[in-house]
Amino acid sequence: MRWIWAVCPWGIFLLSAQPALGVQRVVASSAQFSAALAAAAPGDEIILQPGVYSGGNFRGGLRQVTIRSADPENRAIFDGGGTAIQLSDAQEVTISDVVIRNQESNSLNIDDGGTFATPSTGITLRNLLVADIQNPGNLDGIKLSGVDNFLIDRVEVRNWGTGGSAVDMVGCHHGLIQNSLFVHTNASANGTTLQPKGGSKDITFRANRIELPRTAGRAIQAGGSTGTPFFRFVDGDSGYEADEITAEGNVVIGGTSTFSWVNIDGGTFHHNLVHRPGNWTARILNENQGNPIIDTQNGKFHDNVVIFNDTATEYSLAVNVGSETLPETFSFARNKWFNLANPTPGGSIPNLPTSEVDGQYGVDPGVDIDEPIVWQFPWGKWVVNATGAAAGVNISDFAEYQQATPTDSAAFFPLLENPLAGEWEFAPLTGESLQLPAFSQAVLIDPATCPGCVPLSGDYDHNGQVNQADYDLWRANFGSTTLLAADGNGNRLIDAADYVVWRNRTSAAGSTVAVSEPAHCMFLLFLAIRIGFQCEKTGGQI
Repeated sequence: MRWIWAVCPWGIFLLSAQPALGVQRVVASSAQFSAALAAAAPGDEIILQPGVYSGGNFRGGLRQVTIRSADPENRAIFDGGGTAIQLSDAQEVTISDVVIRNQESNSLNIDDGGTFATPSTGITLRNLLVADIQNPGNLDGIKLSGVDNFLIDRVEVRNWGTGGSAVDMVGCHHGLIQNSLFVHTNASANGTTLQPKGGSKDITFRANRIELPRTAGRAIQAGGSTGTPFFRFVDGDSGYEADEITAEGNVVIGGTSTFSWVNIDGGTFHHNLVHRPGNWTARILNENQGNPIIDTQNGKFHDNVVIFNDTATEYSLAVNVGSETLPETFSFARNKWFNLANPTPGGSIPNLPTSEVDGQYGVDPGVDIDEPIVWQFPWGKWVVNATGAAAGVNISDFAEYQQATPTDSAAFFPLLENPLAGEWEFAPLTGESLQLPAFSQAVLIDPATCPGCVPLSGDYDHNGQVNQADYDLWRANFGSTTLLAADGNGNRLIDAADYVVWRNRTSAAGSTVAVSEPAHCMFLLFLAIRIGFQCEKTGGQI
């Protein structure tokens, strides 16, 4: 199989250009799974029948294989033992629809086998439940070491090691963790929930829910303290624990702190709901003092809602600043702060290391941790349902918006003027409410404020104009069922009807498009034959 860079739903990932042919290996016992894992070849699926399977499974060099339950509603269970599944030097592997529980070590481990130059790549983890590590200490629900281009989607992790992480990332790059639930119930836990470190870069945490006791560690931490031999940087980089880390649209409940910057230059925490952290909303720390690594600097804390309860037994300070850091380089803007213990403007003003721009203090933000949250942007609205139940959102105030739905080649960047990349499908909103499944998102574009976000009919290259470049794109992809930028009528095929869409738009606009001759004449002759053939088959309908 040949793999190419592309964008997947909501983030950067890989897509196959030529899928490998394989076999389905259906298993119903631990021995059968072990044998199937050992024998799996590119293109294979290992399909687990409902039942309980043993842990302690290892495979190196697995390529282009999917491991999944036969029935997502009755998921196979890996129970007990050491690590349930460990993969080293894996490429384009998906694990979905399984339960992993009661392990004595890291529950799920994916790494590069210590060969830093050849990371595991193209890893997808979807619809997993990872729960109840049996031993205390630095043990992780999901351990990623040297993993690039990964997606974790709709995963639930509960009660990882008391000193470990729900997802620990050492030297990982280009990843997205979204629509997931992370819960710890041990009030003595002192680890982290999501932690990229050891040279990790370009990782986004989006629309997740984190629930911790208020005494139980750090929720999201960008950076950490990594032993020198374990750092893995992207080519040309050095000197940081983490870089380009973004947390957006999350709901974080409890924990001693919500967001920590540790030996990172940058890191953005925006449009998150923070609810009653135990000690601090944020921390600026240096856990590598005396080592040749960057001092923590230039973090951004923007457009969040922070609900805190500043009492004698709960909450200490908005931002905890450690030594050998550069807090004066941090920026705070447009956050909404609400002190439950003193819900007045004066009682809700946080003590921040730099002055905040346009902060709001002491005004009830009117949000609920158990309801979808509507975040406002210049381009429209981003609706996040980071709850375990389906819910509706009243759309009567923005019925003119267009809902953008991602395809397999879509990416979302909410802070950009146009947040949509790749291919999206658009539909007008209907009815009085928008229904969202549990742990899901909706992107609603306002055509009035972002006309370029919703493509013009026939504007196949999305540059706001319908011209020869769109015709050239249609012609280059004629007949394709995979390259669909020029699919003007939405039938998942680049055909003659899409030329008609482009032609009608240019005619309606009164524009004249010059095209090359004689190649264009020959192609139009071919097109006329195709149109005539289609008319004959469809009774004149194209």
